Amino acid sequence: MKVLFFDCFSGISGDMVLGAFIDLGIDPAYLYAELKKLNLSGFRIEAESTMKKGISGTRCHVVLEADHHHHRHFNDIKEIIENSTLSDEVKNTALAIFMRVAVAEGKVHCVPVERVHFHEVGALDSIVDIVGAAICYHALKPDLVYGSRINVGSGWVRCAHGLLPVPAPATAEILCESNFEMYSKAIDGESATPTGVAILAELATYSPTTPSFIPEKTGYGFGGKDFGILNALRIIQGRKSESNTIMVVETNVDDMTGEMAGYVLEVLLQSGALDAFYTPVYMKKNRPGIHLTVLCVEAKLELIESIVLKETSTIGIRKYPVERTCMHRHFKKITTPLGEVTIKISQQGDITRATPEYEDVKKIARESGKSLWEVLEMVEKLK
Repeated sequence: MKVLFFDCFSGISGDMVLGAFIDLGIDPAYLYAELKKLNLSGFRIEAESTMKKGISGTRCHVVLEADHHHHRHFNDIKEIIENSTLSDEVKNTALAIFMRVAVAEGKVHCVPVERVHFHEVGALDSIVDIVGAAICYHALKPDLVYGSRINVGSGWVRCAHGLLPVPAPATAEILCESNFEMYSKAIDGESATPTGVAILAELATYSPTTPSFIPEKTGYGFGGKDFGILNALRIIQGRKSESNTIMVVETNVDDMTGEMAGYVLEVLLQSGALDAFYTPVYMKKNRPGIHLTVLCVEAKLELIESIVLKETSTIGIRKYPVERTCMHRHFKKITTPLGEVTIKISQQGDITRATPEYEDVKKIARESGKSLWEVLEMVEKLK
């Protein structure tokens, strides 16, 4: 699986995201060609390979070639993106990022989303930053995306509404709607912008520590300001084994009905859990209860946690990673006198197992009137 890790040790902004993606290998000419599908004129992309603090990286800058419309409403931007010839996946991602900003601005200024009047984020360069980030993300096609805690800076920043504290109100609201941790260290000024934080919150899952994966290359996107530390966003690209590590989510409950318990398992399995099951337990005061265990891949952890907390009566869960060993599996179909059956073949070293798929066997048994055992014996002779 392809993994991306956004390392926000010096904050994040839209131009830093584009610079880091280009430094990872995205062709600036490809990015510009895709951005032209917005049918907006008056801009160009300048990507310069340069050095800062002894580190090589890319400074990406959106150059505006003429006067442009600085202030747009959310619906104006939505119309621009929807009427473009960009792919649907890029459109949806870009609109989701803008929606995060619109919700934050609406809360700050106490107006409905559709009436939000963008200032800095409505400017052409910010539109290019957000749509460009969506283009780069889908070009790389990562399976997992993580983000670190965010160094937001300190002090004050001058915005359209005057001098405001860092993080700016819109940035703070976007952070409140995400689960990303913020901190401030070694930076005097704004290092995390609403655009950058919205991009990160939409694309990545927060990881309080560096996630476990095999790094393959890095991209540095430089910011325009000079701080006491390296002003860059680092994106690390790598790979992760699909089969070694999974997550276990557990909780105990003693006040759910059987119907509720059955429904929870159904929702969990439909939502991508690898497995979910109950074990009878005795709890405090010798009350009989059930121990829920859910297995899932790390990318599904946040969703599984929310389902368990929402659909059960628990007020807390336990979670931890475990290593597993899986036999290599493939499938083949065999033809029997009563119909086709899929056989799952599992192999590990000199161990081989062939098992008929239950649903196929059940279907033949029902349609033929034979018992399940008779069908299984027939398949066993043919497989």
